[in-house]
Parts: sequence; structure tokens; C-alpha cells
Amino acid sequence: MSDVHRLTLQIRAPRGQDGGKIEIGYWCIADQHVVLCNEHGRPIEGEKRLIGPNGDPKLIAVAMMKARRRNSAGPSGFNDRIIYPKGF
Repeated sequence: MSDVHRLTLQIRAPRGQDGGKIEIGYWCIADQHVVLCNEHGRPIEGEKRLIGPNGDPKLIAVAMMKARRRNSAGPSGFNDRIIYPKGF
């Protein structure tokens, strides 16, 4: 396995008093595949994608991380701050 790369994904942009939200992920390259892993380089089960001839590994890792977040079974946005419109 190659070096472990850190990826910061913005989940919610900063707005007013809300500092926003990010998610940290890690990826590496192994056997011409982008592999999502933990900070120690241990692969996450089933999370790999082949790098094409013109593929950008970092962009592939971003897409994989977004898809993983979108397809997760856990609740999404439960702890997010509610922003009410003015005059509410």
C-alpha cells in the first residue's frame, strides 16, 4: 500500500454563528485502485475503485466518500442546527 492521504469533506458550510461541519476521511492507492481506509491505512471493507487511464485518484476518493456518506444507514442531519427564516 502507498501513503495514506487525508481528505476533508465539507458537509455544511459556515453560516452566521454556525461554524459548519466537515468529515475527515482517508484513502490510499493499492494495485491501481483507490481504497478508502482509516488513518492507519487499514482498508474499509469493500471500499475500492479502479483508477482509469485519465483518472484523478483524489477526485475518485472524494466521490467515494460522498457516496459512502449518502448511502450510510445512520441518521443524517439529526444534530444539525435548524436555521429558521427571519420573522419566524
